[in-house]
Amino acid sequence: MRITILGSGGGTPSGRRETASVLIREDDRALLLDAGTGARRLVTDARHLAGVEHLDVVLTHFHLDHVCGLSYLPWLPVTAVIWAPGAWLYGTESATILAPLRCQPISATDVSEEYPVRELRSGSQVIGGFEIRASAQLRHWSPTAALRVEDRLALVTDTAHEPASARLAEGVDVLLHEAWSSSAAPIYSDYDATAADAARLARTAGVARLTLIHLDPTYADHTLLVQDAKPIFDRVQLGEDEMEL
Repeated sequence: MRITILGSGGGTPSGRRETASVLIREDDRALLLDAGTGARRLVTDARHLAGVEHLDVVLTHFHLDHVCGLSYLPWLPVTAVIWAPGAWLYGTESATILAPLRCQPISATDVSEEYPVRELRSGSQVIGGFEIRASAQLRHWSPTAALRVEDRLALVTDTAHEPASARLAEGVDVLLHEAWSSSAAPIYSDYDATAADAARLARTAGVARLTLIHLDPTYADHTLLVQDAKPIFDRVQLGEDEMEL
């Protein structure tokens, strides 16, 4: 399994980081976790999807920095299905939530039929041949889903510290965890995780490695995030765009 961070930032892209998107490849199978601006790398670098005919896109939630890349799907030489937690976390069908992005006047053409939307559920399910587990995170501005892909990867983003996500991430090889700010920052969001929060969850879950993602684009020095996490969990690194794990 090859894991590539396509977008390590959050909120808005910067000169260095696109927003949330992670590609998972295993042979000819491909899974995209979130579709922020980082998904544009699938368009601009054909190597990412070489040998792939179908792409499954799994969304953690519906904020624009995680879904705007859905508009890039018509540029890709693949069929695609979108999986999202609308019915589960919002009580509204995901296709209904995403409808404005998928037809005129926002989309150039109506792609509702071409790229169907299916419902992501709580618990275990198989998507694109990968075993996916999902659990709810209720401490962000809007609810989000934490994701686990087999025993290899867990994605925990867009949430304040959520102890329940440690059970989902238990023992994985790689934990990708939001680190919006340092816990030493004078002001940090009550709705997003600090690097220290990420480290505590990594330690509790007993993961092999922690990679910090969904980084604030206005942060002056992201290496401070590693310094915030390392005293708690020392197998930590800063996520970078196009980093392979």
